[in-house]
Amino acid sequence: MNILDIIGLVVFFLGIALIGYLSTKKIKSSNQYILADRKLTKVQAGLSMAASDMGGSGIVGASAYVYAVGLSGSLWNLTAVPAFFILGFLITKKLRSLEINTVPEFIGNRYSGRLRLFTSILHILGLSTMISAQFLVSATAINVLLGIPQDLALIISLVVVLLYTAGGGLIAVVSTDIVQFIVIFLSMLILVPMSINNIGSFSEFINSVPKDFLSYGQLGFWTPFSWVLLCIFLYGTNQTYLQRVFASKDVKTASFSFYITGFVYIIYGILIGFLGLSMYVLLPNLSDPNLGFALLIKKVLPGGLTGIALGGLFAATMSTADSMLLGASSLFVNDIYRNYINKDASDKKILKATRIVTIVVAIGGIIISKLFDNLVDIVYIAGLLYSAVVFFPLILGLFNEKISSTTAEISVLVAFFIGLLSEFYLSKNFDGLLGLPSNILCSAAGLIVILVLTYLPFKKSTLQ
Repeated sequence: MNILDIIGLVVFFLGIALIGYLSTKKIKSSNQYILADRKLTKVQAGLSMAASDMGGSGIVGASAYVYAVGLSGSLWNLTAVPAFFILGFLITKKLRSLEINTVPEFIGNRYSGRLRLFTSILHILGLSTMISAQFLVSATAINVLLGIPQDLALIISLVVVLLYTAGGGLIAVVSTDIVQFIVIFLSMLILVPMSINNIGSFSEFINSVPKDFLSYGQLGFWTPFSWVLLCIFLYGTNQTYLQRVFASKDVKTASFSFYITGFVYIIYGILIGFLGLSMYVLLPNLSDPNLGFALLIKKVLPGGLTGIALGGLFAATMSTADSMLLGASSLFVNDIYRNYINKDASDKKILKATRIVTIVVAIGGIIISKLFDNLVDIVYIAGLLYSAVVFFPLILGLFNEKISSTTAEISVLVAFFIGLLSEFYLSKNFDGLLGLPSNILCSAAGLIVILVLTYLPFKKSTLQ
């Protein structure tokens, strides 16, 4: 990297820090910190939602997957498209109209306090796991391009994100997300044509790739289908995304945030596919494909543009990590601290507790990032821990009053157990039905429990 790249990165980070500082000065209450007073506009909610999901697994993990299996790997992003449109139509208006702060809060109001506590803990653990993927991406890029040891790079990533998230809450996160969204797309629109040009013409680029890499069928049916379900479960239950719904100024704004993100993901998924194929041609035989994105930047971009592309990568990881941090701290304070630790806490104490938890969760994400090396696996397992388990009790609970609290509790526990059993044993030792992806099996188990206990004749005498 030359001096122009370094200057560009410094300006980017200083700009983000300034936005965070100015946002921090606006925070006067816990409601402002967590939900921005429920005043997000369509631009704020939509661009922030999109930026929050275009993180490390979407760029580095998915491009590494394309490097390994071809265009099928880009389905990791493209399978998000139907999820955003389905959920935008199905649940956003309903959830926004409830005037709640978190999904576990609805679970508690609809079913029981026990289930609210359990799902809150699951969700916080899941978000901590997913945060680790974002920090790992930033650390890897810093290590490859700047030569800084990865452990030190992890600390740098942590400090940068905490500087504005812990202080400014959702206002800071949304404001920086909008800037980061622009930087992400600018960097992608620079890197894709420059990579193809480095290979030659577009036809030369296509001819340099194995024919089977140009097919979307490399992964079969069940893996992409499980990703569609993962996206539906994740976006339909995760505080990271639904916080924009709860904070939107009205139901139309809440729905718009999902629709615009779905549209953005069509373009985003296609660009990632081209990047992964470019990595395959220009960087053959990588021992760790997760390094491919950073190495591609280093190989194809001249001085001055490298800094923009690296800024885009940082923007992607930061915009996701900050949202997850805020989501986790909001869950702890709203669903655990205020209900079990300090029921009479003043608003000032609540705000202080939220900021402290933000820091603690970030440190936890750093620790988890040292335990995993596959970005897609990190996100998949994190989704399994919470989203696939909670999805059907949430969705059916929104529209069906017949489901009892006992039924929902049994459903969540059975789904959680089946998910862990499938992920760590069944999928590795069986084919056929028992070998299906773990999120399919665990969510199906939870749904079956709800249907059986709700509609079989013995239900009324035993479960109410």
